[in-house]
Amino acid sequence: MRRQSGDWCVQIVNYLPRPVLSVVLNLYAWLRYPHLLVRYWRTFRLFPNVAFPRSFNEKLLWRKVFDRDPRFGRMTDKLAARDIIRAVVPEVATPKIFWTGDTPDELPPEILQRPCVLKTNRGSGWNMFNWTANHLTWSEVVRYFKSKTKRVYGQRLGEWTYGMFKQKFYAEELFLDQNGHVPDDFNFHIFGGRILTVTLIHDRFGDRAHASLNRDFSPTDSVWELYPVYDEPQLEAIHYKMIEAAERLAVGIDYIRVDLFCHNDRIFFREFTFFPGSGLSKRNLGQGELERNTVWDLSRASFLADIETGWKHNYRQLLDADFAAARDELKQYRNGSGRA
Repeated sequence: MRRQSGDWCVQIVNYLPRPVLSVVLNLYAWLRYPHLLVRYWRTFRLFPNVAFPRSFNEKLLWRKVFDRDPRFGRMTDKLAARDIIRAVVPEVATPKIFWTGDTPDELPPEILQRPCVLKTNRGSGWNMFNWTANHLTWSEVVRYFKSKTKRVYGQRLGEWTYGMFKQKFYAEELFLDQNGHVPDDFNFHIFGGRILTVTLIHDRFGDRAHASLNRDFSPTDSVWELYPVYDEPQLEAIHYKMIEAAERLAVGIDYIRVDLFCHNDRIFFREFTFFPGSGLSKRNLGQGELERNTVWDLSRASFLADIETGWKHNYRQLLDADFAAARDELKQYRNGSGRA
């Protein structure tokens, strides 16, 4: 009898109606990750619907709460990701590594006798640039990176991918053009294996500017950055070859940002990103966010993929209905703003 009762309970859970499922999953999110939902509310003054996300930012929050795709850790690890590049897109290069170590103290001082970038394999914005020989001192580098060993990057923001691997430190070659600028970055935002938009970042460490582009590099109104606009991006044939490479790297992933750059007529890999702006960027609001929502299909996420029975199957069907409704929401938004 006990087993039959258990089976009966499972059947009820498997077919919870949408309102009840929404309450259950949102309650789980509030109990398990209250700091993430409070931070979201403080940023946008909106209570997120984590169970049935209605926007790009909410879907990033959904990813923080529910999805634990095992592939993401290896892809986030800036050192391990190089193996993925060699296997999937061998024509794409990676910057040469001069040194790797488990702690900053292991850095050989002679590494700083050449231009290089000092990095950790798990972090964002934690790089140090040795622009010329001995521009940085050994003690500066060690002191800076030791401060980064006290916590796991992204942990407080719920970016769980960074906690899936051991922290390491390394130095890699630094690329500069004839004017002493780093090459333009190309950030490919890829949904379901196809690029939606591209952000070109020009002169990142100087007079930084950006260009927002479609998949074919034509201009788009869908903006990811707030700093000045770069009106005349210098595009060459090699840049168009990045499109196919970026999409091959994104196969089978519901959403990912792939960062590439070019130098001396070669394509180089920068990094993979799964939480741009940590889902807390106000520049994602409005039509841009609605458009990203209409192409982000959560049923492709590992949390729901290939589920044929049970509550997750029911949940995925409800999310599919939301996904279809999102297109109508974007259409209404455009009509209301006078856009076609």
